[in-house]
Amino acid sequence: MKYLSLFSILFFFLILGCDVIENPKKKSEEITCGNENDPVPIKKILVEDYTGHKCPNCPDAAIKIDELIGMYCDHIIPISLHVGYFASPDTDFPADYRTETGNNLNSYYTVTNYGLPNGLVNRTQYNGNYVIGRDNWATAVHELLNTQPLINIIIESSYNETDKQISVEITTEMLSDINEQLNIGLYITEDSIVSPQKNDTETIDNYIHRHVLRKGITPELGENLSGPVNFGTVLKTTYTFAADSVWNIEHCHLLAFVSYKNSNEIIQAESEPIIQHISNK
Repeated sequence: MKYLSLFSILFFFLILGCDVIENPKKKSEEITCGNENDPVPIKKILVEDYTGHKCPNCPDAAIKIDELIGMYCDHIIPISLHVGYFASPDTDFPADYRTETGNNLNSYYTVTNYGLPNGLVNRTQYNGNYVIGRDNWATAVHELLNTQPLINIIIESSYNETDKQISVEITTEMLSDINEQLNIGLYITEDSIVSPQKNDTETIDNYIHRHVLRKGITPELGENLSGPVNFGTVLKTTYTFAADSVWNIEHCHLLAFVSYKNSNEIIQAESEPIIQHISNK
């Protein structure tokens, strides 16, 4: 456990923020992608889209994710988890995007019992349920955005092209006292994977699958970080692992989250591309 000076923390707050991104499809005062009055660091929300390439309604859920990103920009951390029957490969849909982490999360939250597509928003309940339909994702996100960020997450990494090793350091800064045990989680996602996808009554052969979960580096619900912790505490966690040969490393992201150990509610999430840190060393 390491501590930064209060000056350092305040300085870091000043240099982070959410870029203002205009959504070309919607122009409304209700769209709040970010402004100079936002708290710094910003509250980030993990939106989990449980999907499958043989699910005809799942492309509509992907559109909902894009709309959320258009409205709330960097506040949204998206991930798509391919699970269940609709994600199983066959002759027409040969790719297999299922993962052990996705399967375990699906079993834990019984998402496929509700049908696909469905999702989770920060693994919190909405109207008494953890599993939330795509038409309610925006409302669930909006409610969470009214809360202040309790933690800031910084992801730094390097990639060795020779042996395909990825080294990651995750820094978590406490922006408030937290009187509970905390977990930390790390996943790999890949963007812009092209393969067939069912859509209504047709198949889109060159569909672009986005934010696809590729691997959980930690257990699916995370692993012990610390707690209780005081405001100003800074914790550093490191991971080293090999990239899978099927990944396009240029499209891969590191997705980290911190959650309450008892409830699994996600307090803060962050995502950074690996490609920014590529090294031949």
